[in-house]
Amino acid sequence: MLTRSLSIDYLKCLLAVGVVLGHSILISQRIEIWSYLVGGGLLRSLVPTFSVVSGFCFYVTYRNGRVLGWLIGLACAYLFWTAFYVPIWVNATTTWQDVLWSVAWGTMHLWYIAGLIVAAVLIVILIRLGQRTRTGLRPMLLAALTLGLAGSALSFWAFFQRPEMPMEYWRNGFTVIFPFAAIGFALAHRIDRQGFDWLPSARLLWALTGLIFGAKIAEAFVGMSVYGLNFSLLPDIPVLAFPAPMLLFLAFLRTTLPRLPVDLSSWSASIYFLHIFFIIAVQHFLGINSVAVFFAVGVVMPILGSIALSRARTILPRRLGGARSQASGGEGSAWQTLRADQR
Repeated sequence: MLTRSLSIDYLKCLLAVGVVLGHSILISQRIEIWSYLVGGGLLRSLVPTFSVVSGFCFYVTYRNGRVLGWLIGLACAYLFWTAFYVPIWVNATTTWQDVLWSVAWGTMHLWYIAGLIVAAVLIVILIRLGQRTRTGLRPMLLAALTLGLAGSALSFWAFFQRPEMPMEYWRNGFTVIFPFAAIGFALAHRIDRQGFDWLPSARLLWALTGLIFGAKIAEAFVGMSVYGLNFSLLPDIPVLAFPAPMLLFLAFLRTTLPRLPVDLSSWSASIYFLHIFFIIAVQHFLGINSVAVFFAVGVVMPILGSIALSRARTILPRRLGGARSQASGGEGSAWQTLRADQR
């Protein structure tokens, strides 16, 4: 039986912090050996791991029959944040075609949310196909493998033959988010029916995770040695790219972590959605172009915003409730007497 896991909240927060580091490096346009190896070896697994987490959580949404409401909420959030970032991604030279392209594929870091909507729709369609054909999860998993490999092939073709190809052709909801979200959905489906006993121990999972990410760093080192130190990274090899996010997710899932007196889930969401805003603000208004400053601002400021919002949600209802009580004259007010009479 699936229950809420604190370990997943830890993982989401760690992934969000990693996203900030990756974008700090990209926005600063400063590439060094350490940032190349960290970016190519570790950070490229952030979005796939996020997708596994999202697919795992979406299983509960699907099981509880709340898909439509979830999709509407996610679409509204996507449109809100897309509009929020309009001053950054829209300028005097932006055409309507550019706007439509960006909204369809997702602009900046919001491409993940656009892709997640696509992934969820695909999962629902393919799960229902499996139910009708009595093939279970096989249509979804086959489509995930096919699209994942197709996206990998496109990325290699773009790297070696068509470097001018728009990134959206191979980095999108079909070829990146859906394949890994399907893995997360399938894991949740099995755990919901068989529990956790079939999974390896946390110790073994962490050992395998360390090995595969060590191999990914070695892969990045080879790419750097052959193709030089630049932002054009050699695409991930599928044999490493596919299992790495799954192993990292399972390692966290099997690890018991303590409850903290903070809302890690809100922190991770705030960091993800707001870090670009604070990084760009510091760069534009203060003229700072430092990876360390970008990283610190991109993590700390959204967390402070999340804490402030959480406290406002707690304090305002109390104050409003007190104000209503005073306005009504307290417990013995004529208003409360009238309501009692009406009942």
